[in-house]
Amino acid sequence: MRIALLGIYTEALFLVSAITAVAMGLAEAADPPVFGSGAGVVVNTSNATSCTWDGVQELDDEVWKPAASYAFRGRSNETQGPGHIDRDIMHMVRRLSVTEKIGQMTQVQVGLLLDCNGELNETAVKHWINTWKIGSFLESPGNHNGRYSWYSPQKFSELTDAVQRIALENGPKIPVLWGLDSVRGANYVKGATIFPAGIATAATFDADHAFAAGRVASKDSRAAGTHWAFAPVLDIAVNKLWSRTYENFGEDPFLSAQMGRASVQGYQGDYKSDRTRVAACLKHFIGYGYPFDGSDRANRHIAAHELLEYYVPPFRAAIEAGSATAMESYGVVNGEAIMLSHYYLTQLLRKQLGFEGML
Repeated sequence: MRIALLGIYTEALFLVSAITAVAMGLAEAADPPVFGSGAGVVVNTSNATSCTWDGVQELDDEVWKPAASYAFRGRSNETQGPGHIDRDIMHMVRRLSVTEKIGQMTQVQVGLLLDCNGELNETAVKHWINTWKIGSFLESPGNHNGRYSWYSPQKFSELTDAVQRIALENGPKIPVLWGLDSVRGANYVKGATIFPAGIATAATFDADHAFAAGRVASKDSRAAGTHWAFAPVLDIAVNKLWSRTYENFGEDPFLSAQMGRASVQGYQGDYKSDRTRVAACLKHFIGYGYPFDGSDRANRHIAAHELLEYYVPPFRAAIEAGSATAMESYGVVNGEAIMLSHYYLTQLLRKQLGFEGML
């Protein structure tokens, strides 16, 4: 069993390298908070187990104070995509143990870092970093019994910066990557601009709107100390009974491709050097928008020629635009689980479409 696992993670070395490269590029060491003075940060540095909070989330009264350098400058088609991995990153990855490589490919939701008072528990963070070598976290503490129902960029970034500091002092000492579902603006960040859903953005038939939404969402997400947006949504909405139809750019492959391309350019741009950008994530590859009975994650039955002609184009456009990451779809297509599929993830996504980013 262990020999098999070693073989699997040897094959996955390039993936760990991609993850580490993105993390090193986005989560720079000791990255200072863009917002706030640092006062009032909700961090518990002790091992105290006394629970004094009644569990009722509070209102974060911090005021949105965007920096002047975050001024919107209009559309640009230049996007830095995945590809060559620097030699120092490869050298660092090769020095990691199998356990550390597995940890770098593991993502944990922020609720596991909070204590019973809704505060960041540094002891828990050190546990995940030191014991499990975790390389990525996701979500907003407001969704997981954090002290505040909606975190301002000041409070959010103070929390993520505290986690980043611990990561650089413990375990493999690699910056962590923080992901957030900033699909229609950074809706999990208090004060951020909320945009129309994907279906409404597509209804404008103007790709500049998709770019603008991604551009603003990226700077609002980055202000909170997060580096990775789980967007854009590129599913082709075929079954109108599906509950997630509104999230994507509709049922037209060409329109969805144009919107998806612009959206990636808006989110990502020169994301490794521009601190107002995030890594984009094309999702959900593939066929997610055609559940046979309309229920979410139901099996999909899609003819091979239809899959290639109607469902692939938006993803191809996002890959050509340089999307740094991709997310698999849930469930089964034609009897084959996407998560385990060599054909869909390796043959189609990697080899035929040429995706070189993190999956």
